[in-house]
Amino acid sequence: MLFRRSLAIALTLPGVGCSATVSATSGDAEPRLTTSAIVVVERMVDSAGASRAEASARFVRVAAPASTEEAFRAIGAALVLPASGHCVSLAALSGTSLVGEPAPVVELLDVGSVSLNADGRETHLASRLLPDVTDVVSGVVYARTADPGLLPADSRYTVRVAGGSDLPPFEVLASAPADPSNVLTDGATVGGTLVVSGPSLSFSWPPGADSDVVYVDLQPGAQRCVLAGEAAAGDPLVRASIQTALLGDSGTLVVHRVRSGALVSQGLEGGELRFDFGRSQSYVRR
Repeated sequence: MLFRRSLAIALTLPGVGCSATVSATSGDAEPRLTTSAIVVVERMVDSAGASRAEASARFVRVAAPASTEEAFRAIGAALVLPASGHCVSLAALSGTSLVGEPAPVVELLDVGSVSLNADGRETHLASRLLPDVTDVVSGVVYARTADPGLLPADSRYTVRVAGGSDLPPFEVLASAPADPSNVLTDGATVGGTLVVSGPSLSFSWPPGADSDVVYVDLQPGAQRCVLAGEAAAGDPLVRASIQTALLGDSGTLVVHRVRSGALVSQGLEGGELRFDFGRSQSYVRR
């Protein structure tokens, strides 16, 4: 029987808000195993207007006391963000995992075919056996680099999993956000390059989709900033800013819009379906 679930998208901190509840074991009892899933759809538009898209899915089994969050970090699938309104170096964010704790042993399950359907067009993810070279992660990963038209923004998605011996079949529905093309900056654009001046760089975008998180990656400097947008009374736009002291003399801004929600189905104790859509913009400081 195909289990159908509707995925409610709510404001969550991606990669953090979907830990499974596990119970400790005692004596010589076998450790309790938990199964979680993460499905990620990514789109990126560069400063020249070229776009690319990719989808991936991983079905993770770990033993208690490891959590879903730890397992997602172990396989590089967690998106770690600073608090809203703050900028943090990517190096510092990568160090927020549990220091000194051993990485959990992760098994990536074979769940049969995995596909995404958007606007009536279906994309099948290719499965690949991941060799266990670290004694930490092994199993099957699902991924597909696709024509961006197959993984559109601002669309309804259906994720279908055929299932296998370790997980029953299921289907979930979700709405993807718009591309962040309407997240605008206040600097002048000359020949495709943003010219930045003054002590701060302002961003603005139309209100709505309050569950989406807008963040910016800055290169060079490897900083990540989560924009804390606020809409003043009578202002038709949500506005936020970052300090230009974080920018180099020239580089790239990558603006992301993320929508993340819990992936819920029979057989899963935790999970996340995440849309991460971005656009890059070259800049110079004056």
